[in-house]
Amino acid sequence: MKKSRAENTIRLYDRWAAMLIAEYGYRRIGPEEFKTSTAESFLEMVAENHGRGSMLNARSMLSGMFRFAVRKNALDVNPVREAEIPENVAPKGRTGGAGAVDIDGLCFILSSVYWSTVPCPRKLTKAEQERGVRSYTPPTVADYCEDADLADLIAIMGAVGQRPSQVLGLAWPFYDRKNKTIRTVGKVIRVKGKGLVRVVKDNDPKNPQGTIALPEFAVEILDRRWERMEQRKRENPPPSDYDVDLIFPSFEWTLRDPVNVNHQWQRVREALGLPDDIVPYSFRKLIALVLDDAKLSARVTADVLQHADPAMTQRRYMARGKVHHEAAAVVHDAVVAGMGRTGERGRTGNGRGATLWRLAGGPQGAGTNSAPDRAG
Repeated sequence: MKKSRAENTIRLYDRWAAMLIAEYGYRRIGPEEFKTSTAESFLEMVAENHGRGSMLNARSMLSGMFRFAVRKNALDVNPVREAEIPENVAPKGRTGGAGAVDIDGLCFILSSVYWSTVPCPRKLTKAEQERGVRSYTPPTVADYCEDADLADLIAIMGAVGQRPSQVLGLAWPFYDRKNKTIRTVGKVIRVKGKGLVRVVKDNDPKNPQGTIALPEFAVEILDRRWERMEQRKRENPPPSDYDVDLIFPSFEWTLRDPVNVNHQWQRVREALGLPDDIVPYSFRKLIALVLDDAKLSARVTADVLQHADPAMTQRRYMARGKVHHEAAAVVHDAVVAGMGRTGERGRTGNGRGATLWRLAGGPQGAGTNSAPDRAG
């Protein structure tokens, strides 16, 4: 392939191709064998069985397949591109993406993973339930996070807003304590037939190799972790083939699975009574909102989150529909300033200029009455 696709992307192509074959069998690719109506029927089936998100993913993947067929002259028109997307698709499973968490919520989570004494029970397996194991003495949230080496990981995810696969791929050689930065180089993913691998790839949209400035509290966490990891190496040396000095290795000095980390977080989340949609990606959205509230530009936020397109940062990560009193103040100030240029006729007459002048309060704000508060 001319384009170097990620392993998971190739796996998605295979998934939808296999589902297409299972639904319609092997077909010759031609204008009479695979029409737009066929694509629409398939997308409707995917939407009904798997939800809107899977349907959109299937449409994107199939469109890429048939775009390749058009380039190879097997088709004149991409039938998937012309297909209409089914509307009013019933959601499947949890919907709406990552939920929002604010600074107070992040502080609650960070304090909990280090110090909470709330019980953090695991879910009993079906076999345990059948044996009659109904309860046990669970660890506290803090104890569980310490035993699972989860507290520092959650804190760093909350500090930098990177994806779990990226944070698990961070390595000590790329941590610059003096300049308080860290460079993202590799990400950890599971590849069929290979297991967990740390992928280092140029121009990877899900893991661009860039340098991130660290908040002060993240520097302190990493400095303490460095000392603990050095002690651990003395007590339990890594194997001879340990070629990447990971910041967050497993207890056996191997790669940690992002899926397992998500499961561990789910256990903590349930113990703390947090909503189901508070996931590691929620920290990523929080970083975008904090920077937006601080009046930093979308380009700065895109650089922090390592997005190639600031427009995508604004569209997907920055909250819309917020009440902006500062915007109303800007409009008010502009109108009041304009009233100063209307002249004496506008101030003393009976037209719209006089009305605006009175609404603005006049030069001393005298002779005006405030409207009653109708919000209640």
